[in-house]
Amino acid sequence: MKKLICMTVMLAFVFACKEKPKNPVSEYGDTMINSYQKGKQAGEDGNLDAVRKAIQAYHATYDKYPLNLEELKPLINSELDFSKYDYHPENGTVSPKVN
Repeated sequence: MKKLICMTVMLAFVFACKEKPKNPVSEYGDTMINSYQKGKQAGEDGNLDAVRKAIQAYHATYDKYPLNLEELKPLINSELDFSKYDYHPENGTVSPKVN
């Protein structure tokens, strides 16, 4: 019984030692890339929200949806690339284009 316990403990140490040490520079790089991608996604989500709110404002003002997203330029103060969005003027829905 003692041999079995000793062998189990020894095997646990052997398998634990096989784990390679992590490269801190690589981990830092991965963290930076992930942070950049999350920030980029947050910006894209914010732009989509701004376009949706501009569509709502246009609809509230003119009681119709804009024929295209270019009509929203006066309502949005930033230079947005409207080609990134799919827009349906019949119901005013907008979504990001799937690449």
